[in-house]
Amino acid sequence: MREKRQAGHSAFPTGAKKRKGIRVIALVLSLILGLSAFAAWPGERAEAAGTTIDAAKLKSISRLYFPMRDDKKQLYTLYLFAADEKKTVTTQDGAWAGANAGDVVYSGTYRAALLKSGKKTGSVQNVNLNFYSFNATRNESFRLPGDGKNRPDLVFLSEAASSDVNLIQGFVITGGTLHSLDVADGNGKVWGKETAAAPKNAMRGLSGDRMQTRVYDNSSGRYRFDTYKLDLKQLKLRHADDLYAPSNAWPTGQGAHALLDSIKQSALKHALHGKPQVKIGMTEKQVRSIMGSPKQVENGEWGGYFGYGNLWVGFDDYMDQGKIPAHARVGELTTRLNGTFMRTHQVKEWLGTPQEEYEDELEGGYVMLYRWKHALLVFRYEYDGEPIHSFSIY
Repeated sequence: MREKRQAGHSAFPTGAKKRKGIRVIALVLSLILGLSAFAAWPGERAEAAGTTIDAAKLKSISRLYFPMRDDKKQLYTLYLFAADEKKTVTTQDGAWAGANAGDVVYSGTYRAALLKSGKKTGSVQNVNLNFYSFNATRNESFRLPGDGKNRPDLVFLSEAASSDVNLIQGFVITGGTLHSLDVADGNGKVWGKETAAAPKNAMRGLSGDRMQTRVYDNSSGRYRFDTYKLDLKQLKLRHADDLYAPSNAWPTGQGAHALLDSIKQSALKHALHGKPQVKIGMTEKQVRSIMGSPKQVENGEWGGYFGYGNLWVGFDDYMDQGKIPAHARVGELTTRLNGTFMRTHQVKEWLGTPQEEYEDELEGGYVMLYRWKHALLVFRYEYDGEPIHSFSIY
């Protein structure tokens, strides 16, 4: 470590008589710097991008390694090493979510090298791993095997963030070079290099160049599943879908993206979501011919309503003695999301920014409002952070 030194004339000898002293000092400094550089040279050379390292030595200095096939199905071994690596054993006082007492933790400035199958030397890669420590007892970094078609093998380096959450960052080999992957939204806007995942069994591969992560979300008390699609040309993991579920079992149904797309299509067609035959403008007789007798009937703020479980059909006039007036027409189609957990941030990601979002002083809670052409779609929730409880098409 260099010592801080005040700049000032008094730090150096002055005058003709002192010139010899200056030369001596300069010579000593040159020798010190030269020796320091010589001492540091082997380590720096070993870490310089493009430097080749003998396969046996690479194996001996590397703490982690993964077999990886690139986009051409060529096999490599990815080695991770650090010239400044340190080993610590976690004490009782130092234990935390990322390390129990007795766990062995390695830390350092880790670099990557690729060894092509059948070659005798590996090449140090010019990629920032942003990877500085890992728990060797747990070893939570992992390889996601390719699908055998378009998606090559991916490696994800994982570091603990809390007891339930690890931050993972992905890497892929193309053209014989290791690249880091950006995490982006569906439009390609980069969020960063990391995404959240569970400490163990964090990811599975899906068809169509896709993969899915899972992680426990403390704020909702549920598991969150995020689907990403690999964009190999742009070196991005594009967010493709997400959902919340009460169980950690891998989901089989549609996520929020697909659900919201179908809700939007229902709104554009002025149709009841889940029962597209029922549409805005229908009479009571037409609704009954499709849905049968309602399980519930009631007058609301703006007119009469027929209830069919989670589905509600609202008319533009009130019931009179349990009957909807003949002139009344369907003006509202509401679906209550009982059993479906969806948050406001999901709606905004997949449908975009709402035209309006405000507190509903009349009926309570908050609304998000979307308009397309002649369609109006309104989502309702109790307060910020709470899930959507219903949506209505007008």
